[in-house]
Amino acid sequence: MSKRTIVIVDRDQILVDLLIRVLSSKDLSVVGTTSADEAARLLDLQAPDLLVIDPAIPYGIQFLDSVRRKGLRTKVVAVTASGEVGDQVRAMGIETIVERTNGLDGLMAAIRSFIGADVLIMGREDSVHVLIAEDQDEIRDMLSEFLSGKGYRVSFAKNGREAIQQVKSDPALQIVLLDVSMPEMGGLEALTAIMAGDPHPNVIMITSVADREIAQQALKTGAFDYILKPFNLGAIEASITACLSRTAYKKQKSWWKR
Repeated sequence: MSKRTIVIVDRDQILVDLLIRVLSSKDLSVVGTTSADEAARLLDLQAPDLLVIDPAIPYGIQFLDSVRRKGLRTKVVAVTASGEVGDQVRAMGIETIVERTNGLDGLMAAIRSFIGADVLIMGREDSVHVLIAEDQDEIRDMLSEFLSGKGYRVSFAKNGREAIQQVKSDPALQIVLLDVSMPEMGGLEALTAIMAGDPHPNVIMITSVADREIAQQALKTGAFDYILKPFNLGAIEASITACLSRTAYKKQKSWWKR
């Protein structure tokens, strides 16, 4: 079977990057952009099997109209947050429209319908255990309520030392949401200690500090992702899903490379 191609076009660079991480495989090439102009270039260059696009990006409707007029075999999944934009897209004859409120699961279901059932977000199970290491009660409570509602099992730590202790005492932990700035021991120091364990859970850093050097250091140390506050809960869910997907692929596919 020849390698298939998906082009992702969305205003949210985080979503573009995460979909590339989740979907890319030896059988599936995934590229993405936030620009209609770059999308047009990728469409000509890649001749993709599937185009996943948020038509609300600048000139997105015009770009979609040009795709339709060219009569390409490329299938289209439109991701919308606006009824008006959705109506415009339907008027073009694009039938597959995913509301952003349906989340990543809804989008993946639409992608699978075109690409096939073998396109999976792996590792998403109700029993997934997430540790929230965050000293601010309101953020901890908000994350707990959201993730518990999604079926995750949640535990807590208020500083880096508590996070390390929980990781050592609970081998079932799969994901740690780790705040960079906490009392007693900060997130970066805790991250180093967690990564030294074998095996160790995946770590997603969360922070209110937009510091490129800190972000690079965290990723170099082994963090899967680095998310800025105030964050969108959908971005947290998408990052966790992508993280679990990578873990599942690494277990099942020797060819996985981050």
